[in-house]
Amino acid sequence: MKLSAFSSRPPSHRCPRSAAGRAFTLIELLVSVTFLVILMLVVSQVIGIVQRTWVRANSRVSQFREARQAFDTLSRSISQATLNNYWDNEFDTVGTDAAGQKITLAKDYFRQSELQFICGPTSAVIPAAAGNAQNYPGHAVFFQAPLGIASLVATAAQGGNNQIVNTENMVNLLCGRGYFVEWGTDASFRPAFLDQLNNAVPVRSRLRLMEYSPTAEKNRIYDTNLRPITSHSKEWYADVLDTEVQGTQETAQTRAFTRPIAENIIALVISPQIEVTGNTTVSPYAIAPQFIYDSTLKVNPGSSPINASPQGTQHLLPPLLKVSMIALDERSGEFLAREENSQMRTELLTAIAGKLQSAASLVEELDGDQGKTGTLVQLLLDKKLNYRIFSTTIALKQSRWSF
Repeated sequence: MKLSAFSSRPPSHRCPRSAAGRAFTLIELLVSVTFLVILMLVVSQVIGIVQRTWVRANSRVSQFREARQAFDTLSRSISQATLNNYWDNEFDTVGTDAAGQKITLAKDYFRQSELQFICGPTSAVIPAAAGNAQNYPGHAVFFQAPLGIASLVATAAQGGNNQIVNTENMVNLLCGRGYFVEWGTDASFRPAFLDQLNNAVPVRSRLRLMEYSPTAEKNRIYDTNLRPITSHSKEWYADVLDTEVQGTQETAQTRAFTRPIAENIIALVISPQIEVTGNTTVSPYAIAPQFIYDSTLKVNPGSSPINASPQGTQHLLPPLLKVSMIALDERSGEFLAREENSQMRTELLTAIAGKLQSAASLVEELDGDQGKTGTLVQLLLDKKLNYRIFSTTIALKQSRWSF
């Protein structure tokens, strides 16, 4: 039997894919890398924007929180300002008696006070600052208020006895207060150990809101050598620049009177005004057209009498006080404090001082008019400084004010 040869269908041979078919081409790789680079650039830009926004927001919150607290402290203290004025008699001498004593006859009453309220450009209100006005931008204010701030350090009473006087619970004691902006370093009030770190923490120069706050025991307003106040204006706070905090030299008994309460405050603006609702013949700035208001004067600089009283505004508080404060964030404050920016800083502070001369221009300079940015604010925008303005109008308590 003849066997047939075994045969089978030959397997089909598939053509394998070439290496070029399994890989990306050079053009595809270049396109992919390009898209990847673009995507990474977009992501990095978004991250950078978010980071800058977070830093800016964090700086604004931290810095402006300090500014807000300082502004609230300032406003609360000013709202308690008082002159404690009263009526006194004016006498005419009509002769002498048998003993040679003058015989007087009361003919009129006049307003009197032993206290003082004064505000205006810092170089005018603080005579010691006039020679260095560029370091004291904006305005200053000094007044008396029943704040009851005592030293809380018991002292021996006068008279040679051993009795101890403690003023801690005398909450209505009269205290002097003052606020102004000053450019300077923190060398005198920063912790002493920082000076021992080989300049690891350098001295910081900043614009700061300063508070003059002598305790009630150190209030010089009733000093017998400063009577009457009309002849000794500005003398009761003459030590304002000489009693700044001096670091380790301070003790409870020798506490400095002038201390910083906020940093990066570029200007304090104080405008005394009167209520003119329904009266178009009187300007709200009539009592202090140049921002200067001194309760010891009958007529303030640049103003004219606005009532029939021969004393004018003497021994009276201004009815209204518009208080504005311009604060910078920490980044802007640091930029302004750099040594290489000293010329720019001087020009800016000089320009700000030049703007705050006329109370009638305050709205145009600070708030803007007819949709335009205020000219003073524009100075900050031109320097790319991040700022915030705090403003309030304070109605001061007083009596016997009339037009």
